[in-house]
Amino acid sequence: MKLQFIRLRNFRNHADTEINCAHGCNLLVGDNGQGKTNLLEAIAYLSLTKSVLGSNDSTVLSIGKDFFEIEGRFQSDAGIETDVRAAYSMGEEKSITLNRERVERFSDVIGLFPIVTLFPEHHAITLGAPADRRKFIDLVLSQASKSYLFDLIEYRRVLRQRNRILQDQRGTRSDSLSSLDAWDEGLIRHGSRIVSARLEFLESFDARLRQAYEQLVEEPEVPGIHYVSTISENSGTTDENGREKEQIDRLFRIVLRETKGDENRVGMTLVGPHRDELSFTLNGLDIRKYASQGQHKTFLIALKAAEFAYLKERRTETPMMLLDDVFGELDDIRTRCLLQFLSTAGQAFITAATEALFNTIAGENCRRFTVAHGTLLYEKV
Repeated sequence: MKLQFIRLRNFRNHADTEINCAHGCNLLVGDNGQGKTNLLEAIAYLSLTKSVLGSNDSTVLSIGKDFFEIEGRFQSDAGIETDVRAAYSMGEEKSITLNRERVERFSDVIGLFPIVTLFPEHHAITLGAPADRRKFIDLVLSQASKSYLFDLIEYRRVLRQRNRILQDQRGTRSDSLSSLDAWDEGLIRHGSRIVSARLEFLESFDARLRQAYEQLVEEPEVPGIHYVSTISENSGTTDENGREKEQIDRLFRIVLRETKGDENRVGMTLVGPHRDELSFTLNGLDIRKYASQGQHKTFLIALKAAEFAYLKERRTETPMMLLDDVFGELDDIRTRCLLQFLSTAGQAFITAATEALFNTIAGENCRRFTVAHGTLLYEKV
């Protein structure tokens, strides 16, 4: 997958910016706060139909403006071109169009133009709360599988309704919560599929992570990734029974029944994939407790390289790489290894504060853009 061009109007600090993209590496150079990251965010917006940084539509709107528009043209590995447009006006619903046809369900766009993103905010994946790691696995699987995305959307819908009932009836007699029964079935059905898909994903992803990590470091460090479930004590990536959807369904039903009293007391659903966790390790040790800052950075880059390989295989389409201010914090060895990976990874968009990086990655399919005050000053081929 390649982005041929993109145009931003009233998006963040870009009043009207257009880029004709190189098929290889696109380096965006400029000082901090000039609009480099905003360009990457706009590219991701066309792929994901929303901000990859979690901002809402009104937040990304330029100050003093009442609408924004992003237009782009993607070309698949098979040569098929698709024009994509995202537009938002104050007081109106956002619209997404594919080849000028309005998309009714934004979820239909997810996965059509696969991307792998690495922003400074993504350090939370290894350093932050369980929700940050769930967000990581959900985004990967949502781009790879329409059925997973459907189950995730439905699970969240059922969870909101179930929590609303629990909150409204908080502290009442447990036998008065019969209205939960119908929602329990939906929670179990979609939740079991989500857990099963996550375990299946980790079974193959673990090997990809180890391979990617080995290419970044010279030390004999072994990364690991494990699933910690609130439904079953059988967590990890190797438990055969734990991967069976029927077994997960049965265990979910039991645990949900056992925790109903506690849920009634606190007014929320306490078990399910929305409370599960991913555990990252190096040589068997929890990286949140024992890893150095450099090891955290290496682990995160390895995660993204493994994500690239996974999506490329599952979507039979080469994902685009969006890397924001990654190289400034890497040593020479890790920088060289990452550049070697990017040289074979298809199209990439990279932000940097200096031009030195361009001397390393310049080539026939590379292009450099200088960004200042939300404007492209010039480009170098």
